[in-house]
Amino acid sequence: MAVPPPPPPPPPKSVSSLAVDMSAKIGGRVVTPAIPVVDAKLPTPEEVAFDKTLQGYSEENIPLEPNEGILRRERVLNRMGTLCREWIQSVCRRQGLPPDVIESAGGQLFTSGSYRLGVHEPGADIDTILVAPNMCTRQEFFGAILEENEDGTSVRDPESLAERVRTHPDVTNFVPVEGAAVPILTFDWEGVNIDLLFARLNSTSVPPTLDIDNDSVLDGVDSATEKSLNGPRVTNLIAALVSGTGDREAQDDRYQRFLTVVRCVRKWAKARGLYSNKMGYWGGVNINIAVALTVQLYPRAAPASLLRKFFLVFKKWRW
Repeated sequence: MAVPPPPPPPPPKSVSSLAVDMSAKIGGRVVTPAIPVVDAKLPTPEEVAFDKTLQGYSEENIPLEPNEGILRRERVLNRMGTLCREWIQSVCRRQGLPPDVIESAGGQLFTSGSYRLGVHEPGADIDTILVAPNMCTRQEFFGAILEENEDGTSVRDPESLAERVRTHPDVTNFVPVEGAAVPILTFDWEGVNIDLLFARLNSTSVPPTLDIDNDSVLDGVDSATEKSLNGPRVTNLIAALVSGTGDREAQDDRYQRFLTVVRCVRKWAKARGLYSNKMGYWGGVNINIAVALTVQLYPRAAPASLLRKFFLVFKKWRW
C-alpha cells in the first residue's frame, strides 16, 4: 500500500502579519504597552508615495538644528556638568567630609524632553536635572538670601550653585524660581536656554553608572525631587516604548519615524496657536506621549500614515 505524500508545508508568514513586540526593558523591569498593536502591516506603495511628499515638506518647512548648534549645546552641557560637580565637591569640603567621600560624591546632569529625544528643533530650550547626593540640599542649591536690594533682586550665598551659575561669564537672563512646585533655575548659557532642576537622592554618591530609570532611585526622596526625576524617567520610557524590542535596525527605523511625526505635530500645533501647557493646550511632553502611542498602535506605518492616524486616533479618543 502506497504511503500518501506528506501535506505541503504551510506558506510562510508575510512580514506584515508577524507580531511586533512593543514591550521594553528599562530600569531592570519589562514594561508592556497598555493597548495592543492595532495594525502591523507594511506601508503600501501609495503610502510610500505620500511619505515622499511629507519628507519634501519637512525638509523645506521644518528645519533641524545645524551641526554647529548641536555641538554648542553639547559643549554647554559638558561645562554645566563640570560646574555642578565642582559645586557638589565644595559642599562636601565645607562639611568636613573625608577625601574619599568627596571624591566619590559624583553628581550627574540628565536631560529630558525634546532635546533628550533628539527632536533637534533650532532654538529650543534644554530641560536639565542635576542629580546630587544627600549632602547637598535645595537651600544650598539656591543659596540663602543674604540681602534684599531695592530693585527686588537678592544677594545670595556666593557658594551656592545658583550664584556660581549667575556669575558665570557665559550666562545671561538668569532667573531663580525657588517657590515653584518644582524649583528651577532658568538662564541662557552661550545663548542656549536652560531650565535646571535639582534632585537630591537618599545616597552619599551619584556615580556615572547611576540607572535613573530604576525605581530604587525614588527611595526616601522628597516630593520635589520625585517630580524633578519624573522628567528624564518619563522621557527615557517614551524612547524605550517607541523602539520596542527585537531587531536593532527595525528599532532605529521606528524611532526615526516617531521623530518625523513629532516634528510635524509640533509644527502644526505652533502654527495653529495650540502649543502651550500654560494656556491649557498640549506641550512637548504631551505630543511626545501621544505620538508614541500612535507608533505603538501602528508600528510599521510610514510617517505620513502615522501622522494621519495620529489625528484619527485623537479625534475619536474618549477623554
